[in-house]
Parts: sequence; structure tokens; C-alpha cells
Amino acid sequence: MAAGRLPEITLKPDLAINTVLPSQIYTIDDFFSSAEVKAVRRWTDSVVMEDPKPAGKGAAERTARRGSLDSPDIAAILLNLLLPYIPQLSPAYTPTSKDGRPLLSPNIRVYHYPAKSYFRCHYDSPTLDPASRRLSCWTILIYLSDVQGGATAFYTSTHDTRDSKNSNAKLRSKTNKGLSDEKKISVEPKAGRMLLHWHGMKNGGCLKHEGEEVVKGDKWVLRTDLLA
Repeated sequence: MAAGRLPEITLKPDLAINTVLPSQIYTIDDFFSSAEVKAVRRWTDSVVMEDPKPAGKGAAERTARRGSLDSPDIAAILLNLLLPYIPQLSPAYTPTSKDGRPLLSPNIRVYHYPAKSYFRCHYDSPTLDPASRRLSCWTILIYLSDVQGGATAFYTSTHDTRDSKNSNAKLRSKTNKGLSDEKKISVEPKAGRMLLHWHGMKNGGCLKHEGEEVVKGDKWVLRTDLLA
């Protein structure tokens, strides 16, 4: 069954953008209102979801369900909502296209983390959008539920400018003690909150991060990327 149209979301141009870590991590609370969160969450039921698969070589272990759809229309809707906040991002957003227009990836993803599920440490990497031939540079997550646990945790001592598969393979062998020795910044999942974090080629690349285990509840996330 194909996913239906995304529910109507109201533009909110005057929300505060919170700098969690300069040039790396930003959040915008109430990007979706409470009613919009509920409507989008119902919409996610129309997205075909896949059960988690064993992590392959060089991949971080993920025990969440996930689904995806190719939708330039949804990307355009989300971009219109995000446009007032793009000038506040650092590093400054400079589109590489000749027309200089911002663009979101049409690869729209839905993540479902039931209780006790998680996503081990990994790096996001710039991904080529086949249609525009532009690389992704900012990860965009919109939380659709409130849960206990399930924070997105960033380890600030490690950036990644290398091949992401090799980097993620090394992370899989790293002990929990090693991770606990590093400075960690956590962004709690909050319904309606948008999280943006940098994974472009410049500025040191992506920070190592993980989706911590959900203690109670079901964590739902909508995902796309800002293209350079």
C-alpha cells in the first residue's frame, strides 16, 4: 500500500532555533504542533515498514523498524516549513546548484523504535541524490512521539571525514567503556521537535552518534536530509 498525502502542516516562521553545539547540532521545538504530530503519526501507518536486519559488515547495529518512500512532494512541503530557519544554520548553507535554491532529499524515511530498541554508534555520510546530483549535508529528524530513553547522543571528540563504512566498522568494535570516556551531548526525543545535525564534507564531517535504547514507549521519527 502506497503512503497517502502528508497531513497539512502550518508554517511557523517565528520559532526559536536552539544551538545545541555550534556548527553541528540545532533543534527547533514545536516544529509540528501537537495536533500535527498526531496526524503525521497516523499517516506513518500507511508507510510500509521493514523489520530490522542483522548488521552487515561496516554497519552499525539497528534494532528499529524503518520504512522509506520517494516523495519530492513531501520534501517540498518540509522544505517550505524549514526555509525561515536555514539562514540561521552554521556552517552557512550554500547550495551547489546553479540556481542556488535549497533542496531536501525526496528520500523520506520513517523510523519506529519500540521499547528496548536502539541504533548503535555510527556516522551519517553525504549521500548523492540521483535526481539533483547533489550531496546531503544536514540530517533532519522530526520526533513524532514522547518516550522514556531513546535520546540521540553525540560524542563530541570524534568527527568523521573518512569512508563511513570503515569508520562505522571500527565503532562496532569499540567498548562501551571507551564511549563513556568521551564527552556526550544528548538530544531528548520530544514530540514535534526537529533535530538538525551536520554530516557534510566540510567542518570536520559528522559527529559520532547513536540512538540510545528506548526505555518505555514507542519512538517514531520522520527523516530527510538537506542537500548541498
